[in-house]
Amino acid sequence: MEILDYHKLKIFKTVADTGSFSKAAQLLFLSQPTVTLQIKKIENYLGVTLFRRDKKNVVLTEEGKILYEYATKIIEDYLLMEEKLSYMKENVQKNLVIGASTTVGEFLLPEVITSFLKNRESINVHIYIGNSKEIEEGILSKNFYVGLVEDEIISNKFDKIEFFKDEIILIGANRKNLPDVIEKDQLLEFKLIFREIGSGTRNIVEKYLKKAGIDIKPHMEIGSSKAISKMVSNSDCFAFVSKLVVKDDIKYGKLKEIKVNNLSITRSFTCITQKNVRLPKLEREFLNYLLDNTTFKNVM
Repeated sequence: MEILDYHKLKIFKTVADTGSFSKAAQLLFLSQPTVTLQIKKIENYLGVTLFRRDKKNVVLTEEGKILYEYATKIIEDYLLMEEKLSYMKENVQKNLVIGASTTVGEFLLPEVITSFLKNRESINVHIYIGNSKEIEEGILSKNFYVGLVEDEIISNKFDKIEFFKDEIILIGANRKNLPDVIEKDQLLEFKLIFREIGSGTRNIVEKYLKKAGIDIKPHMEIGSSKAISKMVSNSDCFAFVSKLVVKDDIKYGKLKEIKVNNLSITRSFTCITQKNVRLPKLEREFLNYLLDNTTFKNVM
C-alpha cells in the first residue's frame, strides 16, 4: 500500500519550486522517470491532479497549492526534528550540503571547505554545483540551506550576504603579437566565447558591456569556465572569465590578460539563504566560518 511519506513530499515540493520535472530530478539526483512516477503515485493516492502544464513549465493546480502549503510545513518540521535528534547522539556523522554556482564551487569553495573541516570529525560534505538560477531553486526546495552564487540576486525570497570580491578579466592565448591593452570598440573585432545563458559570469559581463555601449554576439557558448580557458589557449578566440579560474594559466604563460581601457568588471560573491528559515546547526557553523575567516574575506 502506498503512503504519502517525506520522500514523496520532497519530490513534489521540488517540482513545484522549480516548475520542472527535469530540474527537480537534477537537484534531487534522481532520474526524471523516477520523479514523474512519484508524482503520479501521490496523485493516485490523493485522487487529485497536482500539476498542469503551461507554455514553459508545470504549475500547481488548486489542489496542488493546498498540498504545497502543508508539505512545506511537514518538511520543515521533519528537518528540525532530525536536527535535534542527531545532535543528541555522540559522534554522529553529520551532513553538510552546500549549493554553489560554478566559479565559486570549483575555484573558491574547495579551499574553504578543506580549512573548515580541520579539527571537525564525522562530517559528510556534499557540494551541488550549478548555475546561479539552479542554486536559487535548490534553496527554495530545501535541497540545501546555504547557496554561494556569483550572480546578482534580485528576488526578495532570500537573505543575502556578500563575502568575496571577484574580478572578471579578458583573456587570450599568450602570443607575441597580442596587445597588453585595447580600446573597448576593439572587442567587436574579437571572437568571444561566452558562458551559457543563466550563468552568473555571463550575466555580469553582458551587463557591463551593455553599460559601455557594446553589443557583442558570442562566437561560441560553453558551459564551463575551465573549458573556455582551455579553448582560448588553443585558438584565436578570447573570453571574459573570473581571474580565479585562470590565475595559474596566466602565471605559467598559457594565457594572457588583456586590459580594456575604461572597462573594469567586478562582482561580489554572495551567500544566500531562504528568508524566515532557521538554518541547521552545521550550516550556521559553516556560514559563520565563511564570513568570519579573513583568509577568504576579500576587501569590499
